[in-house]
Amino acid sequence: MGTRPPYLLRLLPENQCHTLFENIAFDRRNNSERLHLQGIGREIVGKCKGLPLAVKAMAGLLRGVGDVNKWQNILSSPAYVFHKEELVKIWIAQGFIPSTGPQEKDEIGSSNFDELVNDHNSCTNTSQDCRHVSLLCEDVEQSHVLSIAENSENLRTLVFHRDYLKNFGDQLLQGLFHKLKYLRMLDLSNSTPSVLPTSVGELKLLRYLDLSRTDITVLPNSICNLYNLQTLKLLGCLWLLGNLVNLRNRELEDMFWFKSSTLLPRIGNLTSLRNLHAFQVGRRSGYGIEDLKNMAYLTGTLHISKLENAVNAEDAKLNGKKYLDRLVLEWSNRVVNPKDVSDDEKLLKDLQPHSNLTELQILHYMGNNFPNWITGGQLQNLQTLTLNGCTGCRILSLAQIPCLRILNIKRMPELEKWSDETCMSVRSLKISCCEKLNELPKFFFNLRAMKIKKCFSLKSLQMTPSLQFLILDDNPVLEDLNEQVVRIVTQSVGTVHLHSFQNLLEMKIINCPKLQALPKTFSPQKLVISGCELMTRLTIPHFSQRLQHLALNECHDGTLVRAIPDTSSMYSLVISNISNLISFTRWPNLPGLKALYISNCKDLVSLSGEGSLISFSSLELLSIRGCSKLENLPDEGLPTELKCLIIVSCTSLKSLGTKRILKSLNSLKDLHIEDCPLLLSFPEDGLPTSLQHLRIQDCPSLSEQCGTENVQGPEWTKISHIPDREIDFIRSQHTSKKNAHSAAWYLPFCCSRGFDINDTRQPEQQPADAQSSTGIRGKGKMEQGQPSTSAQ
Repeated sequence: MGTRPPYLLRLLPENQCHTLFENIAFDRRNNSERLHLQGIGREIVGKCKGLPLAVKAMAGLLRGVGDVNKWQNILSSPAYVFHKEELVKIWIAQGFIPSTGPQEKDEIGSSNFDELVNDHNSCTNTSQDCRHVSLLCEDVEQSHVLSIAENSENLRTLVFHRDYLKNFGDQLLQGLFHKLKYLRMLDLSNSTPSVLPTSVGELKLLRYLDLSRTDITVLPNSICNLYNLQTLKLLGCLWLLGNLVNLRNRELEDMFWFKSSTLLPRIGNLTSLRNLHAFQVGRRSGYGIEDLKNMAYLTGTLHISKLENAVNAEDAKLNGKKYLDRLVLEWSNRVVNPKDVSDDEKLLKDLQPHSNLTELQILHYMGNNFPNWITGGQLQNLQTLTLNGCTGCRILSLAQIPCLRILNIKRMPELEKWSDETCMSVRSLKISCCEKLNELPKFFFNLRAMKIKKCFSLKSLQMTPSLQFLILDDNPVLEDLNEQVVRIVTQSVGTVHLHSFQNLLEMKIINCPKLQALPKTFSPQKLVISGCELMTRLTIPHFSQRLQHLALNECHDGTLVRAIPDTSSMYSLVISNISNLISFTRWPNLPGLKALYISNCKDLVSLSGEGSLISFSSLELLSIRGCSKLENLPDEGLPTELKCLIIVSCTSLKSLGTKRILKSLNSLKDLHIEDCPLLLSFPEDGLPTSLQHLRIQDCPSLSEQCGTENVQGPEWTKISHIPDREIDFIRSQHTSKKNAHSAAWYLPFCCSRGFDINDTRQPEQQPADAQSSTGIRGKGKMEQGQPSTSAQ
């Protein structure tokens, strides 16, 4: 119950995996034979990835086997994959599980699965005694299938390998159904018949039928004779099914639920059904919400939509469906009228779910208040709550949901106050489009991630000492981050002082014009500031200790740019859309910087400044985009470790620098120049011998000066040594798979650490420049060979 910390089982070290494997597989085997097989055994152990049970299973499979070829076959074969839930369904269909309640059968089957350790794969001819056949061979002949039916009329199971096309004609199926009267399980998935013969109704004992991804468009009426059918799989089949009263599992892909506006009538007759997923309430008989009444074994997710059509919602008996984990209650988006308010309130009250529920979504509810089963403590196990489009609610109270971890509140325009004083359990909070919300609970003790967007009346945040990820987006009156220090006295450790942002790792502040300053005590790894015109300083105590990624966007002038702190930890810097930034009067000391992105600084004339770019001794990627007034690269040169240089849409650029500015870059591998119409030539000394990839796009003057191998221009000698050249859709004949390794070498540090400043979601894994750079080849047509695709 928490008196001691848990002991987490980790992967077994490789040397111990080898020992475990050899103790089982090589027991009582002579040394010469053991040495002969030991090398193969080590490779097999490597495929087990440190999982002890996998090592034990593989060793048991090879115990007593001395044939090297069999060991090699195990090594080269794909992993043996068992889908536990599928196998349990098949066992239930075969009657292998003792006759108990539906839920208990699943638990027993799961337990039995866990006891199995080996799977032997062998082929044999069928006979009258054969009960279960699985055909794993390719190109199954129709005559072979008919032979099985003739020889094994008492067959219970017939399965075909789903990776091989089954060319079954309708007549073949007709013959199978007439012969195999005792069949319990039949898998026809991925086969080609367009019609399911009516003789399927003769399979009275059939319990499991898989018709997934077939061309069958209509089920025959005779399928309703299959009263023992428990599982019908229709993945990839957007059509309906009949009244199968014993059906337990009906599997349909998510797209089915999205596209199907009407389900079969009287679906409530399927009282053993477990996976319904979605139910659209209708007004006609057989489609009412009361049809859910006797479906007590529904599990997983249930999405009930069009609730405005519901009458007598209490008859749905949701409070008796104890196996449901996730419930979505959705009304259609409607124009508000007083009758809808009262109807919705009564309806939601009658839709009380079982207390076992772990996730609840309420969509487009128009009531002014939430029922007592939400606010009064009945949802003791609820962990995730989403309220979206609940337009009438003004006050929210959730203090009586003790296990709530994830809370999403969206489009609640009348919500003014969240009345709880404290919120102890919530770990993740997202609030958006709540225009009148002006008050939050004062203290969130365990909150780890928070996003607040388009809350036009919220002026202050709450106390969040455990916060790690914070996004504030488009909150025009937010002016106080509410930085506090709270003193807490505990019996175990005594007095503890908690700071609001002491654990913050990532922070995005976008379009919050009233915010003037960052917290005084915080040390983030990633920081994005965009459209915060009153914020003027960054340098604060301990700020730069672990800052790795910094993005500054849409600032009125270069004040924040000049405030970038000196730090050795930063390796990614984005400066974009900074107006009135003419030059960099001061470059900070950033010895660890790996990637620098400068984009859409329309007034930028020069990259030079105090402490030039050369001081970035670790810089590997430099991207300059949309700087329309920039005329030259800095005369003092570029960082010597630069590996990738990207220059795009610098329409005034006339020179790439002085004589040796590029020639001296002995690490440069990728050069990408696009939309620089005034650029005529490369520097006089040419390009470095290390350059592997050159792309020139929409630079007509420079492209003409370069020419091609057939019609060489004045600049040709400077680029002829480059293996991979793309110049305005013309690729060099020297491009080959051998040297077509891409510019993707720099992705690890900017993919894992940078994030898109225009994205208000969690930080992205790949910056825009990285995406475009790795996709630079593929537009042009090869004169010889194929375009390189290694960058994809």
